[in-house]
Amino acid sequence: MLPRYGGFGFPTGLVRLRNIEVEKWDERFKIRPDAEGIMPNGERLLIEFNFAHKVDNEKRKIIVDNHLKCIEIDIKYQADEKKELREFLVGSAEDRHWLVELPPPPPPKGESFSISYPRKPIFDQTRSILKEVFENKSLRITPRWGLSFDLKQYGYDTCEIGAKYRGFKADLLLYRSQKEDKGYIAVNIRGRRRYEVEKPKNLRVIDIVINPDLKEDFIRQYFAEGVLRDDFAVKIYYFDFK
Repeated sequence: MLPRYGGFGFPTGLVRLRNIEVEKWDERFKIRPDAEGIMPNGERLLIEFNFAHKVDNEKRKIIVDNHLKCIEIDIKYQADEKKELREFLVGSAEDRHWLVELPPPPPPKGESFSISYPRKPIFDQTRSILKEVFENKSLRITPRWGLSFDLKQYGYDTCEIGAKYRGFKADLLLYRSQKEDKGYIAVNIRGRRRYEVEKPKNLRVIDIVINPDLKEDFIRQYFAEGVLRDDFAVKIYYFDFK
């Protein structure tokens, strides 16, 4: 499944490829794409998979400068099972983009548009503070009354900002890099409570709801010990925690 692109001349949607080859050296452009195939219109399509890292700048420049049609697909947090991975590659256009750097066309004259309100700065400040606390100490969660868990004691050693797990974006994505069961936890900082959340299986979600008018100094002091606890200005909600 190919993603949309704001320009012209790029296919989109489900495309059947033929003559698929894996890691074939391209003598002309001096690159080795992860995979490539021929589209129904006869054009070549390159595919790069982001598992450990994104396409490096040198390869990206060659692709862009030579107008090669190439998509990059983020599979870092996809399931290892072949069936689920196939469903993600064929049935979804999420977590993939064209490796081109052209701006989308402006809207036609007179076309109405909606105004989107920017995210409050305190949310991003809180995200950075929590990541810093986790890396220097840990985070202690309290999913049930009387229960408290130190995440590092349970093997959680990685915290990524703005990462996605199977299409679900998290302010902070926590997981256990050294264990087979990664135990992914998405932490999101919000301005209001949500009563349910559409999310992938095997993903736990923590919503930290804060008053948007709070100051950074208050947040820093509040989470200094790494404890996620309720208060008059901060509420913690857990999804899919037993």
